[in-house]
Amino acid sequence: MLKKITPILIISLGYMLPVFGQTVHKAEDMYKISHGSILHYNILPLKETVPDKDYSGLHNEANDIRIDTGAKIIVTSILLSKAADSAWYAAENALTEDKDYKSARQFYKTVLELQPDYYPASIQIGKTFEQEENYEKAESAYKLALAKNFYDYQSHWDLADAYHKDAKYDEAVNEITLASILNRNDTAILSDMKEIYLDAHLSFGSWVFTPQYKISKASTSRDVNIMTKPDWEGYAVAKAIWKYEPGYAESQGEKPGVNSYFEEKECLLNLLAGQDKHIDAELEKHIEVLKKANELHLLDGFIYYEVLLPSNPALVYQLPTNVVRSMKNYVVLGHGGEAPKKKK
Repeated sequence: MLKKITPILIISLGYMLPVFGQTVHKAEDMYKISHGSILHYNILPLKETVPDKDYSGLHNEANDIRIDTGAKIIVTSILLSKAADSAWYAAENALTEDKDYKSARQFYKTVLELQPDYYPASIQIGKTFEQEENYEKAESAYKLALAKNFYDYQSHWDLADAYHKDAKYDEAVNEITLASILNRNDTAILSDMKEIYLDAHLSFGSWVFTPQYKISKASTSRDVNIMTKPDWEGYAVAKAIWKYEPGYAESQGEKPGVNSYFEEKECLLNLLAGQDKHIDAELEKHIEVLKKANELHLLDGFIYYEVLLPSNPALVYQLPTNVVRSMKNYVVLGHGGEAPKKKK
C-alpha cells in the first residue's frame, strides 16, 4: 500500500460560532432579568485582585491534516508507507551525519512523490533551504506545506522565520500571528512574535484577560453573590445570569454550563456599557483593548484570542479558516498596534 489516509474526525462548523437569531441583551435588560428573577442577585465589593491564570502549559499538537470544506472540517491522519519511511530516514541521516542539505532534499522529495499529502516533508525541504540562506525557496516550500494543511502552526511559524530573515516584515507579521492563533499559549512563538512585531514597528503586549469578579451561589439558597470591581459590574452581572438564572442559557440557544462565543459577546458588551457609569476610573489594559477592538469592529477576534483560546487552544481547530484569518486582524490592530520605530 503506497499510502494510508485515515479520516479520524469530522467537525461541524457550527460549534462556537454565532447562532442565527440570538439577541444580545443590553445592560438594562440584564438588570431587569436579575430584578425579576426568583433568585436574589446581590452586588458586593471585590476587595482583592483576581490574579492572572497561567495557560502556558496548554499547547496544541499539529499531527493531523485538517481540511476546511466550507461546511465541515475533516481531520485525517497519514501514515508513511515502508518506502516513504525509508526515504525519510535517509533524509534525516543526510542532515544529522553530513549536513548534506541537497541530498536530504532529494530524499524528502521522494517522500512527496510517494505520498504527496505528507506535508511535513515540504516543511523539512524549507528548513534545508533556510539553512542555506535561500529564503525564497524556503518560503515556497513552507507555502506548499500550508496549502496541504492550513492549520499547521509549525508551517506558519517557519514561514514567518524565513520572511523575517528575508526582511519581509509585513509577511512575517501575518504568519507569526497565525502561528500564535493556532497554538495560542506557546511561549516560544510569543517570544518570536514580539521580536518580529518590533522589527515591523508594531507593539505586542504580554497580558492575560482577567475579569475582576467572583460569583457564587449555595445549592440550597436563592442568593447569588456577585463580588466585583465597579468597572466590571456589567460583565459580572451578565456572567451570574448566564451561570445561575434558570433557563437563561437555553433561551439563548446555548447549553448551560458551557462557555460559548455568544455568552462572552453578551458579557463583554455589558462590560463596555458599564464604562459609561465609571468614566473617571482608570481603565485596565483589557478594557482599553476591548474598547479599541469594538471601535475597529474586531470584537470577534477579541473573544476568540483573549477569552476562549487561552483556556482551550484546541478550539481553533474547530473554526473555519476565514474566522482564523479574520482573527489575525484583531491581533495585529487590537492586541498589538502601532509603536514607535526602532532607533537606528
